[in-house]
Amino acid sequence: MVQLAEPITLENLDITDTARYVEHGYPWREWDLLRREAPVFWYERPGFEPFWAITKHADIGHVSRNPQLFSNTQRLRLDSIEGVEILERSRERNARRYGGSPSDPPDFIFMDPPEHREYRALTSKSFTPRAMAGLEQHFREMSGEFVAAFARGLAERFGAGEPLDFVHELAARLPVAAICEMAAIPRADWEKIFHWTEILIGAGDPEYQRPGEDRETTARRASGEWKAYTSALIERRRDEGATGNDLVSMLVRAEVEGEPLNERELINYINLLLAAGNETTRNATTGGVQALLQHPGELRKLIENPALVDTAVEEILRWTSIVIQFARTCMEDTEIRGQRIRKGETVAMWYPSANRDEEVFDDPYRFDITRDPNPHFAFGGYGEHFCLGANLARWELRVMLRALLPLLPDLELAGPAEMVALSLHVGGIKRLPVRYRPGA
Repeated sequence: MVQLAEPITLENLDITDTARYVEHGYPWREWDLLRREAPVFWYERPGFEPFWAITKHADIGHVSRNPQLFSNTQRLRLDSIEGVEILERSRERNARRYGGSPSDPPDFIFMDPPEHREYRALTSKSFTPRAMAGLEQHFREMSGEFVAAFARGLAERFGAGEPLDFVHELAARLPVAAICEMAAIPRADWEKIFHWTEILIGAGDPEYQRPGEDRETTARRASGEWKAYTSALIERRRDEGATGNDLVSMLVRAEVEGEPLNERELINYINLLLAAGNETTRNATTGGVQALLQHPGELRKLIENPALVDTAVEEILRWTSIVIQFARTCMEDTEIRGQRIRKGETVAMWYPSANRDEEVFDDPYRFDITRDPNPHFAFGGYGEHFCLGANLARWELRVMLRALLPLLPDLELAGPAEMVALSLHVGGIKRLPVRYRPGA
């Protein structure tokens, strides 16, 4: 592993070493070098299939807006060769269980238009600004309840000076509650949904593995449990007539080209919504509070002027850049910045790098809650695959930040954030210890 003290060159830089992410955080210096010297870089390192690293904001936008040229159907995200093999075996097992072919898309994210658009449209109306506005008051009430409970927990530990984990005790609460309510998941099962999401994102982390398990067996166990749960949930909706406006009932009733979704499509669509609906938002919430506590001047601005919440949320999304990368397959020979990309080669879009692009953001390494405009790529580079739940995430972050404002001045970090190991897709924060200190 490259040590931070070494001079970084195009020959020795490493942006795929997940141990480096855990120990040192995102490889900002490496991305800076790539943007400056090789924004379209052929990356070859042991343990990974070669790919083109795309690190500039404009180029990621170009790839994202041209799905006919850069396809989602063959590879969705980068992984180690071991991880790719695990995914291929999983697709083979699913084909044996549900029918079809291992090459069938696991869910609609693996589709290109027009198929992607047709499947996305089945639930997109539930995530519009209008739909979110109708839920805002309820989100506020839930946020207030969750923050009040968190404050009580902090107060109980105040005398002993003990920290409280911000991730599990607060940040995860609203995202899980919101998406589970939208899917009419019984409250007693919300913790299960969060548990399965956490394990599947961090299956390579030893903390989530049972004795004798490895990354693949951990993922198989959690995936099997979750799919069995969702299958039973689908059956209950069918028995009830699936007449509700919840996401599960909508999908049970849905048709594409006159045909209902099959069992595999239903399970994977539902679980995708549940996972995406809580994993990224709780990490952005955690990273955002961490950033505010590390930048007291910006926190003071927000406390003094709560009207800045909206721009603060956009800066938190840019600053944290929770989704690290997605990949596409080039469908015909093309060029980006004079580099010839051949048909069949993989291009990987590094969103945190785009969100620090000096040509787009003034002083990009400054955390500025008044930054406007702020054309970040926290939800992808726009185009067909712009995040379906972007509005949900924004509404959740806004109401949670507003609910936290009275508490934030009396909160302090009690240690560094602990990152999920072996995750190159989501910059997951496993724990963030905080402490109550009035007048902090």
